[in-house]
Amino acid sequence: MKEIKTAIVVLHYNKIRLTQRCIQSILDAGYTQEQIHCFDNGSKPEIFEELNAAFPQCAHQRIKTNLGFSGGFNRALTQVFSRGNNAALFCTNDTIMESKAMEACNSTAAQTGAGMVAPLISYLTGPDAVDSIGAWFDHSKGFLYHYHEKNLPQLLDPAKDYIPGTAVWINKKTFETLNGTDESFHMYWEDADLSFRAHQKGILQARCYDARFRHGVGQTNRKKPLYTTFYFHRNRIRFCKRYLQGENLKNVLALIRQELLDMGEKWKEKADVTRLDYLSRLMLELEQ
Repeated sequence: MKEIKTAIVVLHYNKIRLTQRCIQSILDAGYTQEQIHCFDNGSKPEIFEELNAAFPQCAHQRIKTNLGFSGGFNRALTQVFSRGNNAALFCTNDTIMESKAMEACNSTAAQTGAGMVAPLISYLTGPDAVDSIGAWFDHSKGFLYHYHEKNLPQLLDPAKDYIPGTAVWINKKTFETLNGTDESFHMYWEDADLSFRAHQKGILQARCYDARFRHGVGQTNRKKPLYTTFYFHRNRIRFCKRYLQGENLKNVLALIRQELLDMGEKWKEKADVTRLDYLSRLMLELEQ
């Protein structure tokens, strides 16, 4: 069997303490700084410099402008695969890696032939509670849900399942075949789209209960609720138009429209210009 040379990739933006904690957890799990690729997705220069000083043997790279999750993911993995690695275990900086995660993903990929692997992600505040072990798209509601069960089939269901972007193992061939994530999504739904495009090309995706991460849920959606609400619903509409058809698509878009109108009624009461602008843009997205 060909050796799987895997790099560990940490994507971060500004949250230096979270990033330090994430990197330290990887080191505590038994990996070396040389195995870690730390990708700065447009943070302040001083954050990049401080991380370089704290972990000088890690491979650090920084871009000046934040490219969203999708752009950061693509740039980070392009770098990793250009350096001779044929697989990457990717995680966001609000995670903590546990020991043997990389080896477990490599083993699962070798055993199943999967091009992508979903680790078991538990909540940081309650490690026995599963945040996700893969996830699924509800075709009737046009919505995404995480799996929390502990005895699911090893292979993901190509009709509906996907791997959340919090942590994912992916090999070079799969990444290059898919040309990475679709950067038009910027943030939200790009992980589901990546998995669905992989399914369309016959690329297997698997779960790995022995690869474990803990996840402290990110703060972006709380600190920038308008920003995240807009991108979530815009990309939800785009995803549904891409993967649903006929009456199913028509019904789901009608459902989304009603949800947006209900939100809009609350926004009108507050005469919130920014929210109403987002609403008009989302309605236009529905019509296109």
